[in-house]
Amino acid sequence: MIDDLGIRAAARLWYAKTLAAAGSVPYARDAPSARSGEGPADHVLLLGNGPAHGWGVVSHQLGLCGQLAQAIAKATGRAAEVDFVGAELMNAESAVTWLGARDLTGYDAVVVVMGLNDAVRLTPVKAWERDVTALLAHLRAGLRHDAPVVVCGVQAVTSFLQITPLIARLGQRRADAMNAVTDRIAASTPNTTFLPLDPAELEAGRSWGSAMSYRSRADGIAAGVAPLLDEHRGRGADRRRAKVDVQHWAWSGAPDLLAAAAERGTPELRRLVNAAKLEFAVTLAVVTYLEGDRMWFAAASADTPVSIPLTLSYDAHVPADGSLVVPDAAGDPRFRTNPFILQSHLPFYAGHPLHDLGGRMIGTFCLLSARPRAATSIRPEMLQTYAAQAEAELHRIERAALGRVTA
Repeated sequence: MIDDLGIRAAARLWYAKTLAAAGSVPYARDAPSARSGEGPADHVLLLGNGPAHGWGVVSHQLGLCGQLAQAIAKATGRAAEVDFVGAELMNAESAVTWLGARDLTGYDAVVVVMGLNDAVRLTPVKAWERDVTALLAHLRAGLRHDAPVVVCGVQAVTSFLQITPLIARLGQRRADAMNAVTDRIAASTPNTTFLPLDPAELEAGRSWGSAMSYRSRADGIAAGVAPLLDEHRGRGADRRRAKVDVQHWAWSGAPDLLAAAAERGTPELRRLVNAAKLEFAVTLAVVTYLEGDRMWFAAASADTPVSIPLTLSYDAHVPADGSLVVPDAAGDPRFRTNPFILQSHLPFYAGHPLHDLGGRMIGTFCLLSARPRAATSIRPEMLQTYAAQAEAELHRIERAALGRVTA
């Protein structure tokens, strides 16, 4: 029985190892938004993982986000602007959390491309049904009542991943069951459509994804979305409002810090996280920046998402005046059911707070490992030394930003 806990645990371990082995595969890390055409635009939210994440390309313009903006604009004859929310490590259970407090009223449509990681990890169908139902309820509550939602089916599990025969067989069976459930839920949800995904056209030697494969995928999605946008627009342009998307940072150094994050951090922060990874023999060392409901990866010793919801992170529990050490998330009631921590397969955490010039906690210096470890494996004074050096770099960034403001 494929719901057997042992088989599911093996599938989840395979998924974690596959992602770990994909460290050299590029993926989009720039601003998750794309526009095509001039004039008033149809605003579309792309929510998802898998192909929506942008595997195999270095820009969202080349990935599904940008290709979808172009395909929708071509199909409707109007400008289109697409925003992406999500990441490979987002799943159905955490999708509402990834959306956070985002204002949905300015979107003319939502496209959901999600489920590949749930399929190959053999997520129980009942859990998928619960989570998709909750997601659609959240979207419908936030959107204007007539804005369409298109939920795409789970693509063939062999589309982008180098997958073993057993996982392919079990994962595809699970994907088929999940698609049947999603189709039924969408049919009973107002202004919601289920859109099966045909196999995308793949480029030879680019199994993780390419601009060509995303263009093929976007054309198929746009064919289903464009008529719904036409209907939505036909009900009255006065019912649509311009989308406001301006980021205001509470800490003056944030723009410079996060601009450098595209290169895994400033030179000094890169030096610190790389040295800490070796010093402590961990899987990943990170400097984070915390603001609002997000945790931003400011520097890391390996590729990471750009940001994640703060509530899905260890950092949400780091005290402002001391360290947090989690020997094994599986045994900690705060983290053992956390969907992001379970998927990232980093059960050990040690983090120390970072403060701005005024003494306010704005981030952490943290260590993560793919294996549980004893708390005593991390010398607290060494972790604090690294944190102090990272904090000094944040203070340098803050002074430079304040100097520009007062000059």
